[in-house]
Amino acid sequence: MTTEALAFQQPAVLSAGAIFQGIVSLAIVLAVIWVIAKYLLPKLKIPSSSKIIQIVDRVYLEPQVTSYILKAGCDSWLVVVSNKQIAKIDKVNLA
Repeated sequence: MTTEALAFQQPAVLSAGAIFQGIVSLAIVLAVIWVIAKYLLPKLKIPSSSKIIQIVDRVYLEPQVTSYILKAGCDSWLVVVSNKQIAKIDKVNLA
């Protein structure tokens, strides 16, 4: 057998440098995913395909609390949404 063939038959040596490089690469990928999820996704405005109900405005009050002005037909309402409940505050005049 040649030396190249013998080299392929030996098990791969896992060094500390290779482990460190894998951990750093994983940390970088997770950091990029976190930045995209935290800062870029909330800024994207996904258009609604509904013709009856429209989101006129949206304001982030706290990390998990958002207020919306929803318009359905001629009427508009102020609605506050949190991770635990939804509350209709009042009817709004947009004129």
